[in-house]
Amino acid sequence: MNSPFTRHFALTFVANTGLAFCNWLLLALISKAFDDKQLGQVVLALSILSPLFLLASFKLRTLLICDRGEQPLLAQYFHARLLANLFLLALLPLIWGKLAPALPFEFLLIIGLYKFSDSWFELHISLLHRLEKFALAAKWQTSRALLTSLTLLVSAWQLDSLSAVLWAWLSITLLLTLGLSLSNRILAEKQLGQSFRPVHHLLNRGWISRSARLYRTHLVLALALASSSLFVYLPNYLLARLQGLEAAGRFAIVSYFLVVGSLLVTSLGQIAQPRLARMVQQAEFSALARLTLSLCLTGFAIGLAGWSLAWLAGDWLLSLLYRSSMAAMQTELCWIMAAAAIRYGYLFVGTSLNAFRAFGVQSVISLAGTLTVGLSCWLLIPTKGTQGAAQAMVIATLLEMSLYLAYLLHFSPRLRSRLA
Repeated sequence: MNSPFTRHFALTFVANTGLAFCNWLLLALISKAFDDKQLGQVVLALSILSPLFLLASFKLRTLLICDRGEQPLLAQYFHARLLANLFLLALLPLIWGKLAPALPFEFLLIIGLYKFSDSWFELHISLLHRLEKFALAAKWQTSRALLTSLTLLVSAWQLDSLSAVLWAWLSITLLLTLGLSLSNRILAEKQLGQSFRPVHHLLNRGWISRSARLYRTHLVLALALASSSLFVYLPNYLLARLQGLEAAGRFAIVSYFLVVGSLLVTSLGQIAQPRLARMVQQAEFSALARLTLSLCLTGFAIGLAGWSLAWLAGDWLLSLLYRSSMAAMQTELCWIMAAAAIRYGYLFVGTSLNAFRAFGVQSVISLAGTLTVGLSCWLLIPTKGTQGAAQAMVIATLLEMSLYLAYLLHFSPRLRSRLA
């Protein structure tokens, strides 16, 4: 891979690592300073709202990068994201009553506002990636990671209330998101020559109509994204329902080890996405196939390294990072990292399909995987508990991998014909 690719990957990886560390730090501090029930409450709120906000995102960050032809003004993507996320925030009381009545509504509200802010921040980072300003994007992400980590550490040390810690966590996120939004508005208007004020057009009928067309056009992609996220969040939700909040909390902090490998995979995908889109546009299919294979092998190697670490030193890591009683979850960690190795090996096939705009394929495969992990959890959790949830992840990833292989072997020639 050439030096610009490597440099951009390194910047993006460091930035993503920092943000993921913040999310892990929140759960780790709760596990150390508060009880398992409160940890489970936060995990349950995240498990419910994260897939919903991903659904409301309509994966506009990918479209913002991949759309290279005659497409809407870039500000239209931001209008669509804002409108959908505000609608979801308005539904929070209904979500609370139907899906999580046992949760304190305050926790659901804080996490809902956090996901709203995080979604807006992410879309602005994608705009910087579209403009290939990877260094600037990394600076914003790293600044957010450092300030959020500092806020969490100080608030957990000084405050006795979990809700106060969560409000502090939310406040710093909102502040940095506002700063990035203002900075990007100036940059986009200067560099693109486009008006970039989607908030001013929030209730404009023309803008709403165009956003609605984006929703209809990309609903399948949004469903695929939300469905894929349920691979992580559905086991937490079902554990909370079938085994209690405490089991869901313990499983969530163990399964967060998935994020370590996902950082590398996500960073590679974010950097490769513009390059893959250009290859499709220029019909460089052989080069695209080689790059995709290289990425898939890299992903599998990352997952295999993670599984090896879990098998050799998982109990020590869990004791070190959380508390000594968590060492008993090493078996779950090994199953989870086995699922990660399989998953990282095929996720880049989806990245390449994004470049072809073959979103329907991923939707079907993600849905099949989600149904499989849900059914497997439902069958295995009552008898095997958290270990059953981890095994369900392996079963689902094996199915998804098989479906991707079947598609590549029998249907991939159709992708070229679409561009002929």
